[in-house]
Amino acid sequence: MENIKSFLYDKDYFISIFDKYIYVFNYLDLLHFSETEINLKLEKFKLLINGQNLSIIKMMEKEILIEGEIEKVTKC
Repeated sequence: MENIKSFLYDKDYFISIFDKYIYVFNYLDLLHFSETEINLKLEKFKLLINGQNLSIIKMMEKEILIEGEIEKVTKC
């Protein structure tokens, strides 16, 4: 069981997308924030989140939880 946990959490990043939420672990910087667009910098790429009524619910050093009507998530 520990090998599975180690594999699942030993990543450069972790992204979970739900109906009205997106959770990102191990982001480096919040580059842009508005109600319709959020741009995050990760180690090897940028993550662009488009939608409506986007808001940051939880923001810690390496974790961010975003709520809203998520329409598109793009790896740049």
